[in-house]
Amino acid sequence: MAILTVGTLYNPRNNNIAWSQPGGPGTAVFPAQGDGPFTAYPVPGQFISEAGESLWRAGCGHGFDVWLVCKDYDSATSSTVAVVCCPLCSYIMQLIEPYELWTNPVEYPILVG
Repeated sequence: MAILTVGTLYNPRNNNIAWSQPGGPGTAVFPAQGDGPFTAYPVPGQFISEAGESLWRAGCGHGFDVWLVCKDYDSATSSTVAVVCCPLCSYIMQLIEPYELWTNPVEYPILVG
């Protein structure tokens, strides 16, 4: 298991896309979502924001409606860990140990939803 760090990519090949984070941990991830005016079809000059219509925006800059929660193992603490990620690029937003705690609606109501 690789060392899990908040602000980095959990799986750099998530969704079969080569995600990159040229600024290092805690910075924007590329490719980014479209966030500007159309220059051509369907309507020149019309504004579009792929991330703007979503419920959440992670530190990577991507917008989405549902978090990705993956189960991993932390060898330093000998415990399972819930890795809370962006579902597009797998940017790690939070680590919750042990894994079962992420289903607690009192501590993590947004994730349980």
